[in-house]
Amino acid sequence: MSAYTGQVPDTRRPVDWRDKAVCRGQGDLWFPRPGDQIAIHVAKQACFTCPVMLACGQHALTNTILDGVWGGLSETQRVALQRKHPAAALDDPTAARAAILAALRNELNPVQSLRDLWDDRTHTLPGGHIGWIGDNASFSHRGHTYTPKQLAFLLDRGHKAKGIVRRIPECAVVECVSPRHLADNAERYQRRQALEKTARRAELAAAVEAEMAS
Repeated sequence: MSAYTGQVPDTRRPVDWRDKAVCRGQGDLWFPRPGDQIAIHVAKQACFTCPVMLACGQHALTNTILDGVWGGLSETQRVALQRKHPAAALDDPTAARAAILAALRNELNPVQSLRDLWDDRTHTLPGGHIGWIGDNASFSHRGHTYTPKQLAFLLDRGHKAKGIVRRIPECAVVECVSPRHLADNAERYQRRQALEKTARRAELAAAVEAEMAS
């Protein structure tokens, strides 16, 4: 004789961190379109008020969740953390949460201005070079994304860079972010034009000198 009683088995998941999440029941906000920095910023700000933000971030990292903002981390930030840290490290709650807080440090503790951020995150290197404290990856500040080189260029030139900001050939220090050692696409083009003009003048002078000597 069967012991079936006719009752439906209880398939509800056990209570966990998700029951305390501020995003519970309103998930659309946390899945902005890729590249929509304003929407991503809004989702992040909500995450920063959440009591289970770190548990949420670790869940997304250990389960390789690709879409959305989880634990205050954007898709790009999660990919960067997964590349930087072994999977076993992210399985450890203490290590994972330390990695999340490090990645969100500037957003959780925003400085007053980009100049303050520059002063806080840079240090002098021998030979007039400047180094960046921490990862050289991009970071967010008040809804905008910058790399250390882009920040250096903006603060020094007073306008955003055109194209990619790279070190000039004369600077051999890979980690250098000195604005005097950087150039964007427009400045690199101007440098090439100037070098070519100088080379043409040298060739012309050499030709004239050779003709006069003959």
